[in-house]
Amino acid sequence: MKFSVIKEKILTHLQYANGFTSSKFINPLLQNVYLSVEENVLTMRTTNYQIGFSATIDVDMVESGSLTVSCKKLLDIVKELPETAIVEFNFNDNRLNIKSGKSLFRLATTDIETFPTMAPITGEYYLKLSSKDLISLFKRVSFCVSNEHQKVEYTGAHFNVYGNCLEVYATGLQRVAIANTIFDMNFSDEFIVNIPKKTVTELMKIIENRDIIEISTDKKQMSFKSGNITVYTKLIEKFVKGVSKLFLNDYPIQARLEKKTFMETAKRIATITDEDSPGISLSFETGRLTLSSLETEHGLGKETIEGIEYKGDPFNIIFHARLLQEILNNIESDHFLLEMSSHRSPALITPESDRYRYLIVPISIDKI
Repeated sequence: MKFSVIKEKILTHLQYANGFTSSKFINPLLQNVYLSVEENVLTMRTTNYQIGFSATIDVDMVESGSLTVSCKKLLDIVKELPETAIVEFNFNDNRLNIKSGKSLFRLATTDIETFPTMAPITGEYYLKLSSKDLISLFKRVSFCVSNEHQKVEYTGAHFNVYGNCLEVYATGLQRVAIANTIFDMNFSDEFIVNIPKKTVTELMKIIENRDIIEISTDKKQMSFKSGNITVYTKLIEKFVKGVSKLFLNDYPIQARLEKKTFMETAKRIATITDEDSPGISLSFETGRLTLSSLETEHGLGKETIEGIEYKGDPFNIIFHARLLQEILNNIESDHFLLEMSSHRSPALITPESDRYRYLIVPISIDKI
């Protein structure tokens, strides 16, 4: 193997590839990147068995060949080279020689025959959409994916296709997020899959500013292809059904709130909360909302917002301050509608755009 390539051309792809290696030392090969060059095209692959990355790059090839080498070490080396550097790669005596200017590095390699690969996907369902739409859907729900691995079905973003709609939702024990986009055509093949959070996180880094994303799945694995890059993932076998129905309840108590003012006020009040008392109380009256902390060992805080639009009798509800702030951080509109039915039932948060919505479970304690 012998080829050369401009630093900026390979660096970004190595950064992407490194996100798909394993941080665990179960198998040292899962730390490696597979490199193969043939006909002036470099192919690189990484995997941790659960997710995989593949990309092709045009290079100036002198000699074809294949090898695997530490992805992190190769990335660290290339990253520190001058910005406009030409990087030369030469495989010799089981070492990958990396030369640029006066710099020379030698990295140990391993046998390509033992390098793990993702199982091939025989696609049963296909979908195409813009990277902008896919990132928007993932961004609006991914922060609600649970990190509690006792219930594996909560640890992914659900991808539900039916009719002319793609619906993506995530749910944990305290929040639910749902977002959708509409297509110009109907899909006869309806399907639902559960995509691991790690896959969603890496995809959002890779597909930004790309064009069309081609999606294929056999309901056990899924691939996302855009240009020269393909991301593979195993899917979570369990999923949560009937999430859409959770948003159909009646909410007789309604408040239309200005996001910026509410968030700034809630952030100030939240400074006095702690892990033992993470809640902030929302007390509604006609035209007025008072936010206050639960009393802690540090004291308490209180602030009133005047002139709000409110429908209902005087009402009090308590939310986890951080969980509420995370939802509001992902709302793009200037105003949102907060709808409630009781101080113990989930409340609905709807931005001015109704393509995405949130449910948040209140803290079920009586204010002292």
